Amino acid sequence: MPCRYSATMPSDPQSSVRAVDAEDPGLRPRTVVAALLAVEALLLAATATYCFVGVSGGILNARFGMGLGVFLLLFALGLGVAARSILAKGRFGLGFGITWQLFQALTGASLLRGSLYWQGALALLLAVVLFVLLTRLVRSTPLPGGER
Repeated sequence: MPCRYSATMPSDPQSSVRAVDAEDPGLRPRTVVAALLAVEALLLAATATYCFVGVSGGILNARFGMGLGVFLLLFALGLGVAARSILAKGRFGLGFGITWQLFQALTGASLLRGSLYWQGALALLLAVVLFVLLTRLVRSTPLPGGER
């Protein structure tokens, strides 16, 4: 059984025992994850646009609709930055993306309970697929200050 940990020399500044980074799975998995995060960002931006249109049309309360729209746009921006970070082998995209998928799974379950079946199923499907793909990228993403 191969050793998963390597000890560094005591004179090395990084003298602790740490997991050996897995080989980079290549550009394709990162591109797929970034594309799915971008799809989520576009869906959030579309929902925010619906909120703004709903406010102007009188469907939504102005305070609620504007607040929800701005909230959704902020998270859409965060997902866009996370997608860019994934492509650049950054750590931000992994942490933000995984955390967002947990929130999205809760939202999808709430949509299912509210009888919004296809919306809830889509949210849950995206959350589960992206969660699995993001966790597979964790070991192959270099740590800050580590060798690249």
